[in-house]
Amino acid sequence: MNAVATTPTFSPELARFGATARARMSATRTVRAYLVEAKLEFVRAMRAPIFVVPFLLLPVLLYMLFGIVMSGASGGAPRGVANAFFAGFATFAVIGPALFSVGCGIAIERDQGLLRLKRALPAPPGSYLVGKVLMQLAFAALATGLLATAALLGANLTLPAGQVWTLVGVLVIGTIPFCAMGLFIGTHVSGVAAPGITHLIYFPMLYLSGLFFPLPKVLARWAPVWPTFHLNRLALAAAGGIHLTAAQVWISVTTLIAITALCGTRALLKLARRG
Repeated sequence: MNAVATTPTFSPELARFGATARARMSATRTVRAYLVEAKLEFVRAMRAPIFVVPFLLLPVLLYMLFGIVMSGASGGAPRGVANAFFAGFATFAVIGPALFSVGCGIAIERDQGLLRLKRALPAPPGSYLVGKVLMQLAFAALATGLLATAALLGANLTLPAGQVWTLVGVLVIGTIPFCAMGLFIGTHVSGVAAPGITHLIYFPMLYLSGLFFPLPKVLARWAPVWPTFHLNRLALAAAGGIHLTAAQVWISVTTLIAITALCGTRALLKLARRG
């Protein structure tokens, strides 16, 4: 017998059933649905070594090598440099997972038709996307928490423990603009192209924003075009590592909010049209 391949279709009746079930959900059940979605996303991510090893352990290992072992062998980095180095690696620890997990994950799942299936389920609107963002916030808290622990135990920081954890909090919230960027990538390119496109954005953004070393003057003037520059200096300012004027804080916060709004809006419009 010949097997006939069929593509799953979702009838209008099934879609109406999902919409009716969503409308009947109480506020408590709605919040619980979002949290369960985030929990399942987090468990799925943590069970994937290809995700955990590069994005959770690699920033800590690199920081311990360059920020603790090598700087200690060379007599120790100046305290101000040690603070900036820690902030750079902490920023590095949160942006990669947000871009790659959200961007590549959504692109692949969109190609597989999973997003259309999610629309037919009796779940709150957007719970799938909210779950991914909440998962990234939890992952960012875990990654920066490990990095902060290593820094407090072995690095030449002048930041008190309380200010280090303030820096971590700023970085966790600052993950949201990069989730929006990942969402934009994932909704506009295929699953095959998403990793390559993300790398084309990720690596220039790392090195041209001055996270790890001072840039030449010709490049330093262009560093503020990258969102990593603004997140990094907000984190340092929150920890007392640098002093920013009110205007500088406003520019950085506004830039990150604008990136979130622009990328997020464009991605949601694309999903609403095509799924």
